[in-house]
Amino acid sequence: MVPFQTVERSSFKTMIRAIDPRYEVPSRKYFTEREMPKLYAELRENVEKELCDLKYFATTTDLWSSRTMEPFLSLTIHYITDDWNLGSRCLQTSYFPAEHTAEEIAQGLKEALESWGFKEERQVCITTDNGTNVVKAASLNDWTRLQCFGHRLHLAIGG
Repeated sequence: MVPFQTVERSSFKTMIRAIDPRYEVPSRKYFTEREMPKLYAELRENVEKELCDLKYFATTTDLWSSRTMEPFLSLTIHYITDDWNLGSRCLQTSYFPAEHTAEEIAQGLKEALESWGFKEERQVCITTDNGTNVVKAASLNDWTRLQCFGHRLHLAIGG
């Protein structure tokens, strides 16, 4: 859980040399261009296999900004397996520089579902906060929407 640039820091290199002077630390580029895409592809394949037979599912979504104010859109799927086990997977958190209009959000959510091969007809509902743009996005997609209990509780307490 550290940035890729860690492998380029002199203190990190010194530590690795102390552990094993023969070990050559791969570059940041090696991790970003080779290992992470490979790891992502393997993980995505495993998740797709796990979810391929779902009959029905629900989703949650949220728009948020990083510490550096970069905008993101997240989509999480929730489901019950044939063995009655509850499951949940964050399908994606995507950079979302588009204007946060209901139309853009609706399209972004449709594209997220489609990119994972999920059919809208099998989505039982989507849970969101009460942001008017997100509420309208669910309506534009003709999706059944549930209000997030956590957001409602926060509002009720006086947040």
